[in-house]
Amino acid sequence: MRQIFISYSHQDEAWKNRVVKQLRVLSRAGLDVWDDRRIAAGDDWHPEIQQAIERCDVAVLLISADFLTSSFILDQEVPQLLQRRQKQGIRVIPLIVRPCEWRRIDWLKTIQARPTDGKELLGMTEYELESVLSKLAGEIADLLLAPPPGTVSSPEVEAPSTGQNAPIRTDLTHLPAGAAHFLGRDNELAALDAAWASAGNTALVELIAPGGTGKTALVKRWLEHVKTDNWRGARRVFAWSFYSQGSGDERNASEDVFLAEAIQWFCVSVAASLNPADKGRALAEAIVAHRCLLVLDGLEPLQHPPGPLAGELRAPGLKALLTHLATAGRPGLALLTSREALKDLDEWANSPTVQRIDLGNLSDSDGAALLHAEGANKAGSAPIAADDAELLHASRQVKGHALTLSLLGKYLGLAFTGDIRQRDQIDWAEANAETKGGHAFRVIAAYERWFAGEGKAPELLAALRLLGFFDRPATPENLAALRAVPVIKGLTDGLFLPPEGWFKCLKRPRPIPPARWNATLKRLQDLRLLEHDADTGRLDAHPLLREYFAATLSKNQPKAWQEGHRRLYRQLKDSVPYHPEGLAGLQPLYQAVVHGCRAGLYQETCAEVYHERILRGTGESDGFYSAKKLGAFGADLGALACFFAAPWQRLAPGLSVGGQAWLLNQAAFSLRALGRLAEALEPMRAGAEMLVAQADWKNAAIGYNNLSQLQLSLGHIVPAVADAERSVDYADRSGDAFLRMAFRTTLADARHQQGEREAARRGFAEAETMQAEDQPEYPLLYSVQGFEYGELLLAEAERAAWGGPAAAEGREGCAQVAQRAAQALAWAKDGKLSLLTIALDHLTLARCALYADLLHGRTPGEDAQQHTKAAIAGLRQAGTQHHLPRGLLTRAWLRHGLNNTDGAQADLAEAQRIAERGGMKLHLADIALTRARLFEDKAALAKARALIEECGYGRRLPELEDAEQRLGRAR
Repeated sequence: MRQIFISYSHQDEAWKNRVVKQLRVLSRAGLDVWDDRRIAAGDDWHPEIQQAIERCDVAVLLISADFLTSSFILDQEVPQLLQRRQKQGIRVIPLIVRPCEWRRIDWLKTIQARPTDGKELLGMTEYELESVLSKLAGEIADLLLAPPPGTVSSPEVEAPSTGQNAPIRTDLTHLPAGAAHFLGRDNELAALDAAWASAGNTALVELIAPGGTGKTALVKRWLEHVKTDNWRGARRVFAWSFYSQGSGDERNASEDVFLAEAIQWFCVSVAASLNPADKGRALAEAIVAHRCLLVLDGLEPLQHPPGPLAGELRAPGLKALLTHLATAGRPGLALLTSREALKDLDEWANSPTVQRIDLGNLSDSDGAALLHAEGANKAGSAPIAADDAELLHASRQVKGHALTLSLLGKYLGLAFTGDIRQRDQIDWAEANAETKGGHAFRVIAAYERWFAGEGKAPELLAALRLLGFFDRPATPENLAALRAVPVIKGLTDGLFLPPEGWFKCLKRPRPIPPARWNATLKRLQDLRLLEHDADTGRLDAHPLLREYFAATLSKNQPKAWQEGHRRLYRQLKDSVPYHPEGLAGLQPLYQAVVHGCRAGLYQETCAEVYHERILRGTGESDGFYSAKKLGAFGADLGALACFFAAPWQRLAPGLSVGGQAWLLNQAAFSLRALGRLAEALEPMRAGAEMLVAQADWKNAAIGYNNLSQLQLSLGHIVPAVADAERSVDYADRSGDAFLRMAFRTTLADARHQQGEREAARRGFAEAETMQAEDQPEYPLLYSVQGFEYGELLLAEAERAAWGGPAAAEGREGCAQVAQRAAQALAWAKDGKLSLLTIALDHLTLARCALYADLLHGRTPGEDAQQHTKAAIAGLRQAGTQHHLPRGLLTRAWLRHGLNNTDGAQADLAEAQRIAERGGMKLHLADIALTRARLFEDKAALAKARALIEECGYGRRLPELEDAEQRLGRAR
């Protein structure tokens, strides 16, 4: 029997009991839960605990201030558990039960805690608490009940779901509720069957079609078939719909919540602050470890809208996930739906790996059958057959659009007792099936007119219009805010009863009673206009229906539109603590930003919700909570987009001048963090120019310095130099000593990349003089500035180590730079400077040791290896993607020197992925040049020359010419 050890403070006995209760659900599956209450009276308790630790397969630590101040736990239990974790690989799972500074504990902060967002159990609702503990129990069951390696002969054959094998895990709760009648699509269902049966030959299937054609309905019908067959060998089935985040072209939806939920569900141990691309890759590796069926429904909110980048994912985590799945070669399937083909998968679209199905609309006969199923007939006569000519004609008229046909059938039943001959009562004249909404919008408009007129059903119309305020299911609390008194004129009138009796003119209208409200929802659900979840009270509808009412309300009832959003803004921001914990806790605040901006409360929303509560300010130590602690760059960017009239180009009215510049810079920061560097240029430049216009020289200098660094990352060296020159000018005007020094190094580094070595040397020397004057105790440049100067000083040694001239000078240069870097590293450690600073110092020392070894004809030694290891680990932990390729290239060279060519190729491949997704052309040039030199790859050498010439990357020209001469001789 596998054992779970519970380590806890007796002050947390109640929490321990709740955890044990959930874990004991698994006792019949062969899991035993041990805590110290099992020690019998009179027994020697210390050896009992030691033996239990030695026997356990998983340990759960209930983290609280009492736990972290218990001498026995910290001196006896934790060291023994950590030792077994290191040597024997047992899983140690910290569970945060009460608030405490656990992230500051060295041994604890490196272990992935539960819940994954770091939110403590205390303060959760009862449902949230039970959900977290249930998921923890499921995670442990998966760890301990999985079959031993090799017990299943083939991944294509389903392992039994009983006995020693792990049970099949499924989660389809994130798909939209409800589904219309489903007819036809036999060919598509067969194609999905074949893709799954291919056992990995087909890794991804894209279902591409406009909104309302039945993509989600098809996916849900196929999943029903697979479920009926006991999941056909799948060990994991996970589905997620992005429709809940909205589908308008102007929206910037986030992948962050999906990544957080999927990472927890697949039991992936990563830091919450890890960048999205690395989260996506880690998730992909967990997914391919089992035969998994992954469904991602409605991806279009995460794709670029029509334009040069149309269809390309703007979500780096999903991009990394799908790219890995496309190349993994493992049994399993990812099923994707979108209105636009995913440009990121074009490389595989014509291969068996990725199958792209243009779903199209229903055939005439299937469309006619759908109309028939929804009740269309000829009024008062005997029922007609599903292939009736009138039905076939109606199906052709709306081009077989599934949603339109479903709505039309129900509408005819409501207004004309189902008479198909009355379909021309709908104004089809301007409908275009090829545009968004098309015929479906015409049918929705017909419902709207009928409810308001002949149907005399104002409560139905009012309830339906409420859905236009949401881009996700509406909660009972959301709806209560909209339905509250007073009436929102032009919106909720139909949900109130008029005053009666004497002096009725002095009385206020009363909300319709709950029974009538529920009857209204039931009627709309019967008409397939919305879905009402009776258990949760949530309302949802097809995205096209929500989009229709959002468009008509904002245009025709602007005051009601703003008032509705104002109410939702207030309700959402008041629904959570002032500083909620974790990504899930922040979701109501992110939603509040959307509604606050649509209410026109831009300045208030920015200051009170986004700046103060989501970011928790912008302080050095505790600010930028959502980005620094949670890595929620995508969610932040989605919130920032709400403050723009046109994303990244034009801000909304009503924002202060200072606020506008700050928002532009924040947008650029988030775009850059997500690897969307080219998109970050426009807001960054606009923000910097705005600061210049305000004569805010300090912040203008910072803006142009950031702009120069971004230009350099993209390989725009000439503009990078120009922007750096402006940053120096504005820093001098500001009088800020640190900025005057630091921004001279930015200019010097840009000139170094340009090949202007002497000008760069003078710039660094001037900056170092200023540094010594300002901080006499630190007379050398350090941190990023010191690293960049070190690169310049090592340039000759690097060239010589590759086989270029001046080997003697190179050896001398290595010793000098190593001495500087060792001093800088000591300062960094003593001063507890950033992870990035320490990592870059290790990287400089690694290069010095590696170049010296090569120049002396030695195999790379221990110094080079240890400093490289520390540098890579630090760069990963610092989360600085634009620096990581530097470390990977150094390690590739080191590994090649140690005859680890596979490792070198892996480092080059990882660096390539990072540089490509960020458009980092200088890194791409360095990668191509390194690959050419290590592996005598002439194609890579030609690519390096093209990139170096395109960017004006003069720094690498001498090395390029050396490599061309050497490979020419090798010919």
